[in-house]
Amino acid sequence: MQRKKALDVLLLSSSSSLKKKEFDVEEEENENDEKLKMMMEKEFSFPTAKEEEIYRKRLEAKIDPLCSAFNLPVKVTHSATTLFKRYCLSNPIVLTNLKIVMVASVYLACKVEESYVSAEQLCKVVKDIDYNKVLNAELAVLQGVDFQLISFGAFRPLRGFRADAIHTVNSDGGEDGSSSNNNKVVVVEKIRECYTKSQEDLKKQLLTDAMFLFPPGQLALSAFLKAAKEVGCKELEEYIVTKCLRNEPDLLKNLDAIEKMTKEEGEEPEEAEAKKADQAMKAFQKKNAKTLGAALKKQASKENLAGEEPVEDDEARKKKKQKVMEEERAKEDAAFD
Repeated sequence: MQRKKALDVLLLSSSSSLKKKEFDVEEEENENDEKLKMMMEKEFSFPTAKEEEIYRKRLEAKIDPLCSAFNLPVKVTHSATTLFKRYCLSNPIVLTNLKIVMVASVYLACKVEESYVSAEQLCKVVKDIDYNKVLNAELAVLQGVDFQLISFGAFRPLRGFRADAIHTVNSDGGEDGSSSNNNKVVVVEKIRECYTKSQEDLKKQLLTDAMFLFPPGQLALSAFLKAAKEVGCKELEEYIVTKCLRNEPDLLKNLDAIEKMTKEEGEEPEEAEAKKADQAMKAFQKKNAKTLGAALKKQASKENLAGEEPVEDDEARKKKKQKVMEEERAKEDAAFD
């Protein structure tokens, strides 16, 4: 969908013969997809969908280290990643400086979660970005996510499950005795260890699309259950399966699906793949520099994501200057009336 939108923008700014050809959107979907693919590859040398995904995912993976550099709470990392993902879902990334969008997402998340860090400070950590471009992109990112800033992460439910699991263990009936108390202490320590491991798993989940497919509570339980199995905490496993999930098969399937998705998609792209995707994106931008520049100016007039003020030609500047002079003369004349 976004690749089609990017092609439409490029075609409107292009003098190529493709602009003159009709593309009937009412034709069969498979035929449309094939025509679209052929036009993209032949005329504009678009990066593949896989290369776009890798390019985006690598920038997503940079959000956590950037937040960690300022010791920001994990809720900022979640909020920034959510904003970045929402923007990429609604906007063609080939027409955007995605690195600026990533930093702007962190900047916005700091405001939303009341853990403010200035754009200038962020750009001291991220190289090759002027903080003024981040400030200029702020409104564009807000528009790109349709001003939907609220997000519900899995880290808060995870804390709740940890507290409830510890309370359940401590309040468990049985004879009071040193051996029983010692056993409870061991179980509580294991639960805390599982909690720490779960947090790392939740960070991996942020690199997947799980947040759009499952509720935060299930995301938290999936990470908690996985950690319990790895640590060997049978009490926590029983607590999750019986008390939280009530042995519901559908819920257990959801947790398995989340774990599988995290395992398959929750890692940062390998260096070789990321380098190849970056080269493909740069090659596309270099080949279509003129057309892309025109498209970006049109985008910038609406979204200001080019990171610069819209450039006026000489004629426009002269007209603007003349208009200002006429207004000044009118004010002077009015002063003597």
